Amino acid sequence: KLSYIGKSTFQGLQGTNLTILNLSQNSLSVIENDSFRWLSNLQYLNLKLNNIHVSSRLFYGLSSLKYLNLINSLTGKIEDFSFHWLYHLEYLIMDNNNFPGITANTFTGLNNLKYLSLCNCNINLQRITNKTFSSLANSSLQVLNLTKTRISTIESGAFSSLGHLKILHLGLNEINQQLTGHEFKGLNNIQDIYLSYNKNLTLQSESFIFVPSLRKLMLRKVGCNNLALSPSPFHPLRNLTVLDISNNNIANIKEDLFDGLDKLVILDLQ
Repeated sequence: KLSYIGKSTFQGLQGTNLTILNLSQNSLSVIENDSFRWLSNLQYLNLKLNNIHVSSRLFYGLSSLKYLNLINSLTGKIEDFSFHWLYHLEYLIMDNNNFPGITANTFTGLNNLKYLSLCNCNINLQRITNKTFSSLANSSLQVLNLTKTRISTIESGAFSSLGHLKILHLGLNEINQQLTGHEFKGLNNIQDIYLSYNKNLTLQSESFIFVPSLRKLMLRKVGCNNLALSPSPFHPLRNLTVLDISNNNIANIKEDLFDGLDKLVILDLQ
Protein backbone atom coordinates (compact mmCIF):
# COMPACT_ATOMS: atom_id res chain seq x y z
CA LYS A 1 0.00 0.00 0.00
CA LEU A 2 1.09 3.50 -0.85
CA SER A 3 1.38 5.76 2.19
CA TYR A 4 3.42 8.69 0.85
CA ILE A 5 3.49 10.66 -2.40
CA GLY A 6 6.30 13.14 -2.89
CA LYS A 7 6.91 16.01 -5.29
CA SER A 8 8.74 13.76 -7.77
CA THR A 9 6.67 10.55 -7.47
CA PHE A 10 4.80 11.23 -10.71
CA GLN A 11 7.53 13.24 -12.46
CA GLY A 12 8.17 10.38 -14.89
CA LEU A 13 4.61 10.75 -16.16
CA GLN A 14 5.15 14.32 -17.30
CA GLY A 15 4.28 14.72 -20.96
CA THR A 16 2.15 11.57 -21.03
CA ASN A 17 -1.54 11.61 -21.88
CA LEU A 18 -2.58 10.05 -18.54
CA THR A 19 -6.25 10.85 -17.97
CA ILE A 20 -7.25 8.47 -15.15
CA LEU A 21 -5.47 7.89 -11.82
CA ASN A 22 -6.91 5.61 -9.14
CA LEU A 23 -5.22 5.92 -5.73
CA SER A 24 -8.18 4.62 -3.70
CA GLN A 25 -7.89 2.30 -0.69
CA ASN A 26 -4.24 2.97 -0.02
CA SER A 27 -2.94 4.17 3.33
CA LEU A 28 -2.11 7.59 1.97
CA SER A 29 -1.46 10.00 4.80
CA VAL A 30 0.99 12.38 3.11
CA ILE A 31 0.76 13.92 -0.34
CA GLU A 32 3.31 16.70 -0.68
CA ASN A 33 2.34 20.03 -2.22
CA ASP A 34 2.68 20.16 -6.02
CA SER A 35 2.85 16.34 -6.27
CA PHE A 36 0.29 16.31 -9.10
CA ARG A 37 1.86 19.17 -11.08
CA TRP A 38 3.16 16.73 -13.71
CA LEU A 39 -0.32 15.47 -14.58
CA SER A 40 -1.78 18.37 -16.53
CA ASN A 41 -3.92 16.05 -18.72
CA LEU A 42 -5.49 14.14 -15.81
CA GLN A 43 -9.29 14.18 -15.93
CA TYR A 44 -10.27 11.60 -13.27
CA LEU A 45 -8.66 11.28 -9.83
CA ASN A 46 -9.88 8.79 -7.22
CA LEU A 47 -8.53 9.26 -3.67
CA LYS A 48 -11.32 7.34 -1.91
CA LEU A 49 -10.55 5.68 1.45
CA ASN A 50 -7.30 7.38 2.41
CA ASN A 51 -6.28 9.80 5.16
CA ILE A 52 -5.25 13.01 3.47
CA HIS A 53 -4.87 16.61 4.59
CA VAL A 54 -6.07 19.02 1.90
CA SER A 55 -3.50 21.80 1.77
CA SER A 56 -3.70 24.87 -0.43
CA ARG A 57 -1.35 23.44 -3.07
CA LEU A 58 -2.33 19.76 -2.96
CA PHE A 59 -4.18 19.93 -6.30
CA TYR A 60 -1.84 22.42 -7.99
CA GLY A 61 -1.37 21.66 -11.69
CA LEU A 62 -4.51 19.57 -12.21
CA SER A 63 -5.92 22.07 -14.66
CA SER A 64 -7.77 19.44 -16.77
CA LEU A 65 -9.37 17.53 -13.88
CA LYS A 66 -13.12 16.97 -14.27
CA TYR A 67 -13.87 14.33 -11.63
CA LEU A 68 -12.50 14.12 -8.07
CA ASN A 69 -13.49 11.40 -5.60
CA LEU A 70 -12.63 12.20 -1.96
CA ILE A 71 -15.06 9.78 -0.27
CA ASN A 72 -13.89 8.85 3.23
CA SER A 73 -10.44 10.26 2.63
CA LEU A 74 -9.99 13.55 4.49
CA THR A 75 -8.40 14.43 7.80
CA GLY A 76 -8.25 17.83 9.50
CA LYS A 77 -9.44 21.07 7.96
CA ILE A 78 -9.57 21.91 4.28
CA GLU A 79 -7.41 24.95 3.69
CA ASP A 80 -9.01 27.91 1.92
CA PHE A 81 -8.60 28.09 -1.87
CA SER A 82 -7.42 24.44 -2.01
CA PHE A 83 -9.71 23.67 -4.94
CA HIS A 84 -9.18 26.85 -6.93
CA TRP A 85 -6.60 25.16 -9.21
CA LEU A 86 -9.37 22.87 -10.49
CA TYR A 87 -11.16 25.30 -12.76
CA HIS A 88 -12.44 22.53 -15.07
CA LEU A 89 -13.74 20.32 -12.24
CA GLU A 90 -17.35 19.22 -12.77
CA TYR A 91 -17.86 16.47 -10.15
CA LEU A 92 -16.67 16.69 -6.55
CA ILE A 93 -17.71 13.80 -4.30
CA MET A 94 -16.77 14.23 -0.63
CA ASP A 95 -19.16 11.81 1.16
CA ASN A 96 -18.40 10.27 4.58
CA ASN A 97 -15.86 12.81 5.82
CA ASN A 98 -15.34 14.78 9.03
CA PHE A 99 -13.83 18.24 8.80
CA PRO A 100 -14.37 21.41 10.86
CA GLY A 101 -16.61 23.16 8.34
CA ILE A 102 -17.13 25.11 5.14
CA THR A 103 -15.61 28.59 4.99
CA ALA A 104 -16.25 31.53 2.66
CA ASN A 105 -13.42 30.28 0.42
CA THR A 106 -13.60 26.48 0.66
CA PHE A 107 -14.96 26.05 -2.88
CA THR A 108 -13.67 29.28 -4.45
CA GLY A 109 -12.58 28.90 -8.06
CA LEU A 110 -14.72 25.87 -8.91
CA ASN A 111 -16.53 27.82 -11.60
CA ASN A 112 -17.37 24.78 -13.74
CA LEU A 113 -18.61 22.59 -10.88
CA LYS A 114 -21.90 20.87 -11.67
CA TYR A 115 -22.18 18.23 -8.92
CA LEU A 116 -21.18 18.47 -5.24
CA SER A 117 -21.92 15.71 -2.75
CA LEU A 118 -21.30 16.06 1.00
CA CYS A 119 -23.53 13.13 1.97
CA ASN A 120 -23.03 11.77 5.51
CA CYS A 121 -20.40 14.38 6.37
CA ASN A 122 -19.90 15.65 9.91
CA ILE A 123 -18.91 19.24 9.15
CA ASN A 124 -20.75 21.52 11.61
CA LEU A 125 -23.51 22.19 9.10
CA GLN A 126 -26.27 22.45 11.72
CA ARG A 127 -27.28 25.89 10.46
CA ILE A 128 -27.09 26.79 6.76
CA THR A 129 -26.78 30.54 6.18
CA ASN A 130 -26.47 32.64 3.02
CA LYS A 131 -22.69 32.51 3.57
CA THR A 132 -22.34 28.71 3.77
CA PHE A 133 -22.18 28.18 0.01
CA SER A 134 -21.21 31.71 -1.03
CA SER A 135 -17.88 30.37 -2.36
CA LEU A 136 -19.92 28.66 -5.11
CA ALA A 137 -21.62 31.88 -6.24
CA ASN A 138 -19.67 31.91 -9.51
CA SER A 139 -20.15 28.20 -10.21
CA SER A 140 -22.66 26.49 -12.47
CA LEU A 141 -23.64 24.00 -9.74
CA GLN A 142 -26.65 21.89 -10.71
CA VAL A 143 -26.75 19.18 -8.02
CA LEU A 144 -26.06 19.64 -4.28
CA ASN A 145 -26.32 16.58 -2.04
CA LEU A 146 -26.55 17.40 1.69
CA THR A 147 -28.23 14.14 2.71
CA LYS A 148 -27.51 13.13 6.30
CA THR A 149 -25.32 16.10 7.24
CA ARG A 150 -27.04 16.88 10.59
CA ILE A 151 -28.70 20.08 9.37
CA SER A 152 -31.23 21.48 11.85
CA THR A 153 -31.92 24.99 10.49
CA ILE A 154 -32.02 26.55 7.03
CA GLU A 155 -31.83 30.33 7.16
CA SER A 156 -33.41 32.79 4.75
CA GLY A 157 -31.54 32.90 1.42
CA ALA A 158 -29.39 29.89 2.36
CA PHE A 159 -29.07 28.83 -1.29
CA SER A 160 -29.45 32.26 -2.89
CA SER A 161 -25.99 32.09 -4.50
CA LEU A 162 -26.87 28.86 -6.34
CA GLY A 163 -29.06 30.20 -9.13
CA HIS A 164 -28.22 27.32 -11.53
CA LEU A 165 -29.12 24.56 -9.06
CA LYS A 166 -31.58 21.94 -10.36
CA ILE A 167 -31.48 19.25 -7.66
CA LEU A 168 -31.21 19.79 -3.89
CA HIS A 169 -30.93 16.86 -1.49
CA LEU A 170 -31.78 17.71 2.15
CA GLY A 171 -33.19 14.36 3.29
CA LEU A 172 -32.30 12.39 6.44
CA ASN A 173 -31.44 15.50 8.43
CA GLU A 174 -32.74 17.07 11.67
CA ILE A 175 -34.44 20.12 10.17
CA ASN A 176 -36.96 21.46 12.66
CA GLN A 177 -38.56 24.71 11.55
CA GLN A 178 -41.39 26.55 9.89
CA LEU A 179 -40.76 26.91 6.15
CA THR A 180 -41.48 30.57 5.36
CA GLY A 181 -40.44 30.18 1.71
CA HIS A 182 -37.42 32.45 2.01
CA GLU A 183 -35.19 29.42 2.65
CA PHE A 184 -35.41 28.61 -1.07
CA LYS A 185 -35.29 32.15 -2.44
CA GLY A 186 -32.91 32.49 -5.39
CA LEU A 187 -33.27 28.88 -6.57
CA ASN A 188 -34.62 30.12 -9.89
CA ASN A 189 -33.93 26.91 -11.84
CA ILE A 190 -34.68 24.28 -9.19
CA GLN A 191 -36.51 21.14 -10.31
CA ASP A 192 -36.20 18.62 -7.45
CA ILE A 193 -36.12 19.19 -3.68
CA TYR A 194 -35.73 16.19 -1.38
CA LEU A 195 -36.74 16.94 2.22
CA SER A 196 -37.90 13.48 3.33
CA TYR A 197 -37.08 12.16 6.81
CA ASN A 198 -36.55 15.37 8.74
CA LYS A 199 -37.56 16.16 12.31
CA ASN A 200 -40.40 18.63 11.86
CA LEU A 201 -41.30 20.85 8.90
CA THR A 202 -44.24 23.16 9.42
CA LEU A 203 -45.64 24.33 6.10
CA GLN A 204 -47.27 27.69 5.39
CA SER A 205 -49.12 28.94 2.33
CA GLU A 206 -45.89 30.66 1.21
CA SER A 207 -43.47 27.74 1.84
CA PHE A 208 -42.75 27.19 -1.87
CA ILE A 209 -43.67 30.57 -3.30
CA PHE A 210 -40.15 31.24 -4.65
CA VAL A 211 -39.72 27.90 -6.45
CA PRO A 212 -42.50 27.72 -9.10
CA SER A 213 -40.15 25.74 -11.39
CA LEU A 214 -40.26 22.75 -8.99
CA ARG A 215 -41.17 19.42 -10.59
CA LYS A 216 -40.46 16.97 -7.78
CA LEU A 217 -41.07 17.60 -4.06
CA MET A 218 -40.35 14.86 -1.52
CA LEU A 219 -41.77 15.44 1.98
CA ARG A 220 -42.04 11.89 3.32
CA LYS A 221 -42.12 11.64 7.14
CA VAL A 222 -41.37 15.26 8.04
CA GLY A 223 -44.09 15.79 10.66
CA CYS A 224 -46.14 18.21 8.55
CA ASN A 225 -49.48 16.93 9.86
CA ASN A 226 -51.45 20.15 9.39
CA LEU A 227 -52.08 20.92 5.72
CA ALA A 228 -55.45 22.61 6.27
CA LEU A 229 -54.08 25.87 4.88
CA SER A 230 -55.65 28.28 2.44
CA PRO A 231 -54.23 28.84 -0.06
CA SER A 232 -52.49 25.48 -0.18
CA PRO A 233 -48.66 25.45 0.22
CA PHE A 234 -48.53 23.56 -3.09
CA HIS A 235 -50.61 26.17 -4.95
CA PRO A 236 -47.60 27.96 -6.57
CA LEU A 237 -46.15 24.68 -7.91
CA ARG A 238 -47.86 24.56 -11.30
CA ASN A 239 -45.04 22.47 -12.83
CA LEU A 240 -45.07 19.76 -10.14
CA THR A 241 -45.16 16.18 -11.48
CA VAL A 242 -44.22 14.24 -8.31
CA LEU A 243 -45.40 14.99 -4.77
CA ASP A 244 -44.66 12.73 -1.80
CA ILE A 245 -46.32 13.70 1.49
CA SER A 246 -46.56 10.14 2.84
CA ASN A 247 -46.13 9.09 6.49
CA ASN A 248 -47.08 12.46 7.95
CA ASN A 249 -50.25 11.54 9.89
CA ILE A 250 -52.15 14.22 8.01
CA ALA A 251 -55.38 14.78 9.93
CA ASN A 252 -57.59 16.41 7.35
CA ILE A 253 -57.15 17.41 3.73
CA LYS A 254 -58.97 20.48 2.40
CA GLU A 255 -60.63 20.15 -0.98
CA ASP A 256 -58.30 22.74 -2.55
CA LEU A 257 -55.02 21.18 -1.30
CA PHE A 258 -54.05 20.04 -4.79
CA ASP A 259 -55.74 22.82 -6.77
CA GLY A 260 -53.77 23.90 -9.82
CA LEU A 261 -51.43 20.90 -9.84
CA ASP A 262 -52.47 20.04 -13.39
CA LYS A 263 -49.17 18.36 -14.31
CA LEU A 264 -49.10 15.99 -11.31
CA VAL A 265 -48.31 12.40 -12.33
CA ILE A 266 -47.40 10.79 -8.99
CA LEU A 267 -48.99 11.58 -5.61
CA ASP A 268 -47.95 9.56 -2.55
CA LEU A 269 -50.24 9.79 0.49
CA GLN A 270 -49.27 6.47 2.10
